[in-house]
Amino acid sequence: MEKLSEKNQKKTKDKQAQIIESQLLSGILESSSSVSIISTDLDQNIIYWNKGAENIFGYKAEEIVGKRKITIIYNGVTSKKTALKAQKKIKTTKKGTECELQQITKSGEVLWSKMTLTPSLDEKGNVIGILGVGTDITKHKSTEAHLRKLMHQLKKTLTGIIYATELIIETRDPYTAGHQKRVALLAKAIAENMKLSDHQIEGIFMIGMIHDLGKISIPAEILSIPRRLTEAEFNLIKNHPEAGYDILKTIDFPWPIAEIILQHHERLDGTGYPNRLVDKEIMLEAKVIMVADVVEAMASHRPYRAAFGIQRALGEIKQNSGILYDSTVVNACVDVFEKEKFKFENNESVSPLLTSTNELSKM
Repeated sequence: MEKLSEKNQKKTKDKQAQIIESQLLSGILESSSSVSIISTDLDQNIIYWNKGAENIFGYKAEEIVGKRKITIIYNGVTSKKTALKAQKKIKTTKKGTECELQQITKSGEVLWSKMTLTPSLDEKGNVIGILGVGTDITKHKSTEAHLRKLMHQLKKTLTGIIYATELIIETRDPYTAGHQKRVALLAKAIAENMKLSDHQIEGIFMIGMIHDLGKISIPAEILSIPRRLTEAEFNLIKNHPEAGYDILKTIDFPWPIAEIILQHHERLDGTGYPNRLVDKEIMLEAKVIMVADVVEAMASHRPYRAAFGIQRALGEIKQNSGILYDSTVVNACVDVFEKEKFKFENNESVSPLLTSTNELSKM
């Protein structure tokens, strides 16, 4: 009898604890004036609506509980799809999830809420509804949108500066007019074929547009000499990666532009310049610019020679794949030409006078 009495006492205490817990939870739910707490069944009928939901959405509990569906506060098709996707996930996994929804109040005001959704379960563990706790993130979203707008404006400004810089460089070297733009376009195509991130692709294109920035430090008459360069002249040309690096190294770009410009004439085997870096010391973006630069230079006319043509250029990078040039980059470059994903605009024809590969001394 004593044991039975102890069991009854324990049950009574457990019930009292559950009642107290329920009352405390109910009090918290009702007093949450800035947090919406809404419960629905699986048909999206609203079965609970707290004071916070009343304050946020403008509907009183008595006009919405048991009378309206939760879709009344969804703003647009996207929000409805997001909510349905979350509901499906909860039904399948029986676990909670989070999502951001654009919602609309009774007065027509549009707002954003971050919803924490949890399943309501019956005694057998089946999902019978969803409890959603929402916090207003409208101000946060507005700030995000403002920052995105600022970033867009900054990128436009940066792009304008880069294009202006490219024009300044090329007005001093008419024989390579368009060289940087063609390198940038090819490098972008290579990067896309390699499935690099959007951020990397954008950076590679921007860098391609100004990779020869350092040539502004070289006398224009040397850049346009209609003959092969002497060793002294070539050594002067070889200073342009460092000159470009020095110009840009103090500017905080979204990409390591100065470092990549410094490396774009390096080669995997350490025979490049200016620092004789080897494979793993060279940044991937520089490897992409490197290959695009070689292909464009061989395919185009120079003051001291006619164009070699695309096939000759592709032959050069294939022959030295894994030796001078990164094999993954080479494969991607060859692929974009062979599958006709890319071609140079106004590409010069191959001169019949060229019967042997000359040293690419002015690339």
